[in-house]
Amino acid sequence: MAQPYTSSNTQDRPRPLKFHTGAEVAKSIVVYASTVALDDDTRRLVAGGTLLCKITSGTGADMYGPYLKTASDGRESLAVDVAAITLVGHDVTLFDKAVEGLYSMCVFDKSELTTGGVSLHGTSLTALKAAFPQCTFDD
Repeated sequence: MAQPYTSSNTQDRPRPLKFHTGAEVAKSIVVYASTVALDDDTRRLVAGGTLLCKITSGTGADMYGPYLKTASDGRESLAVDVAAITLVGHDVTLFDKAVEGLYSMCVFDKSELTTGGVSLHGTSLTALKAAFPQCTFDD
């Protein structure tokens, strides 16, 4: 039987912020559980550092889901005010859940982000930076 998901402060969890500036800005967003893939233990887990985009059509409209390049519900669009990055992990197995979404004044560690197919170099990185104009993406 699968153990319940818990967020921990151990070294193995993603740490999307390179360092805390004290000026980070987050908003409360709701993750639409149906957009999160089931893992091997049939749980829907959103890791810290996951890039989330606003759903603009369908049953989950106005909620957020993990960025997916091939989606057609709005999650394929990187833009200012419709993208956010989670700070810690969340279990959305049983229901949609309100989570934090970092979007401004952050220094992100690129190696700790789950971007759903956005490469972290070239034109894709340029698009990611455009969606987060007041953030820095560091190695």
